[in-house]
Amino acid sequence: MIGQVTADLTEVETAAGESALGDVIADAQLAATSGPTTGNAVVAFMNPGGIRADLTFAQSGTEGDGNVTFSEAFTTQPFGNSLVTMTLTGAQIDTLLEQQFDNNEAGQMRILQVSAGFSYTWDAAMPTGSKVDPATIIIDGGAIDLGAEYRVTVNSFLADGGDNFAVLVDGTDRLGGEVDLDALVTYFGINSPIVPNPAPSRISTIN
Repeated sequence: MIGQVTADLTEVETAAGESALGDVIADAQLAATSGPTTGNAVVAFMNPGGIRADLTFAQSGTEGDGNVTFSEAFTTQPFGNSLVTMTLTGAQIDTLLEQQFDNNEAGQMRILQVSAGFSYTWDAAMPTGSKVDPATIIIDGGAIDLGAEYRVTVNSFLADGGDNFAVLVDGTDRLGGEVDLDALVTYFGINSPIVPNPAPSRISTIN
């Protein structure tokens, strides 16, 4: 057993594309890479395709309701990607968000899950390439500075441009970290019981 949940922790997305499980995974990755020796990250992004199963409250074996086993966590994150922390400019982060809306085919959406302290709004009525107003991108309570540099964590699949997030290939000062599943296990060990957010609101949409 790695920890507990108080209710189902699911990958069901809001209208804006955010999920309670995605929030927790992104938070775990930020926690694993935010320290001065692990990357100084201020935000983590997780690809939704890397989340393969919900973490349910009801027992799946003999572990008891609310308990989460390593096997269940592995089923949720089975790919064994390592974490990579890199430096991106605010403008590159804005580009990263725009690349969500032309992915994996033209006009197809793939919304990245984001860690606590990061939020933005996208406008469904705007054309591809202009759906996110940079003024809505907030990091740790302040509006993003397009010219400033930020430390960003993603998994190794994304870091290599996976899922058409090509801007991540240009990230600099890369620092490799632990396996993503290990980060989740550690996070559960420190923060259990995990209380799922019934109304994720880091990502919002209009129109």
